[in-house]
Amino acid sequence: MSTHKRSVLLLMGIGLVVLAGCSTTKGTGASLESRVQTLENRLQVLEADVASTSTTGYSGEVLTGKSSSGATADTMTKKQIQEALKNAGYYDGNVDGKIGPKTKAALKGFQQSMGLKVDGIAGRNTKEKLLKYL
Repeated sequence: MSTHKRSVLLLMGIGLVVLAGCSTTKGTGASLESRVQTLENRLQVLEADVASTSTTGYSGEVLTGKSSSGATADTMTKKQIQEALKNAGYYDGNVDGKIGPKTKAALKGFQQSMGLKVDGIAGRNTKEKLLKYL
């Protein structure tokens, strides 16, 4: 099993443990529900990546440089950046096209997990990685 697959499976396991712990906590309100939803989204993304890697040998990267919506790293809008971050499980705010502190924090988390330069700026490399989540 490759290092990538092991890492993904480890993250999935951690996510399941976190989700199991969250589901037994009472009285923490909407913020806990939001966090659980974010973790479930991340888990779905990881499961899809593992499934595509194990069945095709393909890592899940966008080879065409375009998302399914036709966006490219050069044409991505701020709303599309937020939507991709939300789909990837890193952003739980409103998709309003405003790159504020919450979006920048989501970008940093995404960048860190993807092995990119962590600066909270949606540069070309970050956008290319975000494309598969649109």
